This record gives sequence, C-alpha cells and structure tokens, in this order.
Amino acid sequence: MALESIDAGVWSLVPALVAIGLAWYTRDALIGLFLGVASAGVVYGAFVPGAVGVPAGSQTGPVGIALGAIFGLKTVPQLVATAPLFSDSWYVENVLLAIFAIGGLIGLMIRAGAIQGVLEALAERADSPADAEKAAFLAGIAVHIDDYFNCLVVGSMMRPLTDRYDVSRAKLAYYVDSAGSPASRLAFYSTWGAAMIGFIGAGLVEAQRQGTLPGSMGSYVEGSGESASAVTQEIWPLFFNTLFTGFYSWIALAVAALVAWQVFPNLREMGTEERRARNGDGVVGADHDPMISEEMAAYEMYEGATPDWRNFAIPILAMIAVGLGAMFWRSTPVISAPRMTLAASLAGYELWLPAGGKWSFDIGGVRLGLAATAAMLLAFVTYRLQGNIPSNDDGTDALMRGFKGIFLAAVILMLASSIQNAVTTLGISNFVTDWFRGVPAWIVPVSVFLVTSFVSFSDGSSWSTYGIMFPIAIPIAFASGANLPLVLGAVFSGGIFGDHSSPISDTTVLASSTSGSDHMVHVRTQIPYALVSAGIAALLFLLFGLLLPEGFRVIPY
Repeated sequence: MALESIDAGVWSLVPALVAIGLAWYTRDALIGLFLGVASAGVVYGAFVPGAVGVPAGSQTGPVGIALGAIFGLKTVPQLVATAPLFSDSWYVENVLLAIFAIGGLIGLMIRAGAIQGVLEALAERADSPADAEKAAFLAGIAVHIDDYFNCLVVGSMMRPLTDRYDVSRAKLAYYVDSAGSPASRLAFYSTWGAAMIGFIGAGLVEAQRQGTLPGSMGSYVEGSGESASAVTQEIWPLFFNTLFTGFYSWIALAVAALVAWQVFPNLREMGTEERRARNGDGVVGADHDPMISEEMAAYEMYEGATPDWRNFAIPILAMIAVGLGAMFWRSTPVISAPRMTLAASLAGYELWLPAGGKWSFDIGGVRLGLAATAAMLLAFVTYRLQGNIPSNDDGTDALMRGFKGIFLAAVILMLASSIQNAVTTLGISNFVTDWFRGVPAWIVPVSVFLVTSFVSFSDGSSWSTYGIMFPIAIPIAFASGANLPLVLGAVFSGGIFGDHSSPISDTTVLASSTSGSDHMVHVRTQIPYALVSAGIAALLFLLFGLLLPEGFRVIPY
C-alpha cells in the first residue's frame, strides 16, 4: 500500500536536492538517488511521526520529530515497492522485462556478428578521416534502440576504424554520445518509449490529485486519491506529440551530423584534439588517461560467425512489427459517409477512407515486453540455425552478458521511479506549482527546459530527472495554460541535455570508456556542442511558447 500523501511544503524539495547534490559530489548518480529516497523517508517520518510507528506519547515536540525522522527510514522499502515501476504490471512487462530482453538481444547480436556486420558495411565505404567520422555517426544511429548498448557497442567497434584514419578518440566519443540518448529518446518502440509513458502518466496522476487535470482528459487517469493510476493506452497519442517538441534531441543529432559531414567546425578543444591526431601525434594526448571499458571486452564475436548486417536488421524489424502490430490493432470495417479525414476522440482514433469504409482502431500502447522478447527469441533461433552461435550454452552466455550490461539501466530506472514516488508523496508538485501561479504561459516551456537541464546536468541521469520533473511540470502546464506537448518536450529535452553532457552521466562515462578517450577531455570537447544545441532549443521553446496556443497539438489526443 502506498504511503498517504502529505504537504511538506519547502521540505518536499529535500529528496531532489539530496539526490542532485550527492550525485554531483560523489560523481555517482546511484548513490545520490538512493540517499534521496532515504531522505524522503526521514522527512515523511518527521512530519507524521504517528504514521511511522512513533508511540502516541512521544509524537510531539522535538523528540517526536527526531524519532519520526529515524522511524521514517523504514518507509524506504515501501517507497520503492509502491513506485510506478512496480505498482502496475504494465510497467513490469513493458519496461523492466523489455529492458532485459533488449539487453539479451544485443548480447546475442554481438556474439553472432550482427553488430559487426553493420559496422563492417559502414567501414567498407570509408577511405578517409571524413568517411570514418561519418561511419561512426551512422553506426550510432543504427544502434539506437538503447543508449547503454549504443555506447557499449559503437565506441568499441568503431575505434579501430577511427584510429586507422587518425580521428581523435575525443571525436569518436562525441559521436557515440551524441547518437546515444538523443536518438534513443526518439525511438518510441524502445525502452525509452515505455518508460516515458510511465513518467508522463505519473505527472497526469499528480495533476488529478491537485485538481488541475482538465475534464476533457479525465479518461487519462482512473480512480482517485491514493488509488489513482494512469490509463497507459490513452497517453500514447500525447507522447507522440513530444516527438515533434523534443527539440534538443533533433538539434543535437543535426549538429553531430553537420560535424561528421565537415559542415560544422571543430569547436575549441575539439579542434586541438583533431589537429594533433591528423598530424600523426596520436589519437590521444601524451598526458591523457584514456578509459577502456572492461565491460565491453567481455563482448566478443564468435570466431566462427559470419558478420552480416541483415542479422541485425531482421530482429529489429520483427520487434518494431510486433510492437506496432499490437499497438494499431484494427477492427472490422464499418460503413460511413465518403470522406478523407482523421478524427480523434478519447476512446481512440478513426481512419476514414475516401471509398466510404472506415476502420477504427484503439491505441493500446506499444507492447514492448512482448515485442522485445519475440525479437530476442527470433534472434536466438536464427543465429543457432545459421551456426553463428555454436551452442545453446554459448547463446545462454551471450544472453547473460547482455542482461548484465543492461542491469545498471534497470537499477537507475528503479531508483528514478522511487524518487518520483518519494517527491510526489511529499507534495512537491503542490509546492512548486504555487510558484508558477500567475506566471505567463509563454514563459513556462523555456523555464521548464532550463530548470530540467540544470537538474539533469547535476544528477547525470535523464530518467531520475524525469522522475523529479514530470510530477511538477504537468500540473504547472495545466495551471498556467501553457501548451502541454511543448512543456512535455521541454522536460524531455532538458533531461537529454544532462544525459548528453554531464561528467557524471552514465552514458557519458560509457562513451569515454568504450571509445578509449580521457573522460574529462571528452566532457570538455563535447560541452560546447551541447551548449549550442541547448541554446537553440531554448530559443525554440521561447518562440513556440509565444506562438502556440494552449490547445495546439500535432497529433490529436
């Protein structure tokens, strides 16, 4: 059973500040997130000592507060267990199961030479440093299903090619990192799509609790109070709108592409790195401390496997087909007046055809757990029949290595969901929403983007940032009259900025590690590009905040 929500006022900020501050100080997002959840238990117990078991005669005064704070630590398991990730079987199936299934799939792909086949196909066209840079960027786009495996796979596989053509390791790390989270964020059929639906749903539930959820969106949340939960199939059309308003991802990818095609210049220290490498003085500096991933060293292609890019494409296409097939399930055609238009209602979509027939279909949500598991099983059987995986034991080992590689993502998501539950329980949305009352709607999107960017850069994790920010941003959007898809895009964009640039971001560390770059050199050379992308995104959020009315949306919802 979830804890009863309280109104902790300014103290509701404590878990977020602890998570951000300790993540920055310790350079470890996991430590910050865990202690942030623990601090929520302390605050909760201090406010309601009786609810955490403090005896009736000791619940008042300083003694009651102190005992409540200590006893409140026992609520930490409850905050984790009742987090959105665990409180609904949908999240377990479509987030946790999908994360591990995709991890196992990538483990199989590496072992069977599927990933190597993609990268060899790209490398065949490279005969210059510029071509090597393009191949590194395109490889990151190809392996975009998950940001962790993008970083784990692409840097290690492309390093020999970029070294051959004297492309600096810092430049390779930039391409790996730039096609990690920014590209994964746009892949709605990946782990990110399912997770983002969960984060948006939690924000909508919080809006209902505050009484700011519009009546027209009442079907997005079922139940009320502590029993309220998001209706996931209703959220997908809203989420699809954020594919257009997630400006930072598009801009970061565009800038990286322009750099790879030699259109955008090498900024500041990146220029120094590239000049040294091109002059034959090494792809890393003499005083650098390059990171080489021990994790990646465990992923090796079977010596008898035949690299083939099609072995990558087939399981991925199968996963997309199964996911979308479950999502857009069409019913029997019915007759209607001839016209060509797209109508929408809260119950679903109706596709009208000019011949007079009509198919109606409901968006039930991408069945990512089903899709990823199907793709993993298809890959296992296909690779075994081909002989690219020599035995069942070898295939099982590849799966386990994939599961291990994705485990950190699962832990971060668990704690991100837990801290989301913690700050919601303490009433942080009520507190922050009050700050925005009376604020002009046009300034809300850019303000949300800047705040989210700061939080994400500080804690190094986009998912933990989403856990903090969505229960705040969505009620603010409703209360201020700001355009909701634009505000959601601002949160998504701010989270990606930190994941892309923070020195304590897990993907930033992985990009340095697998590319063999000095970590701080990678951070220093990448930040100018990230700031350029963030500056353009901020201007767009300001501009569209002025131009877009509250009711504007690209896709009806």
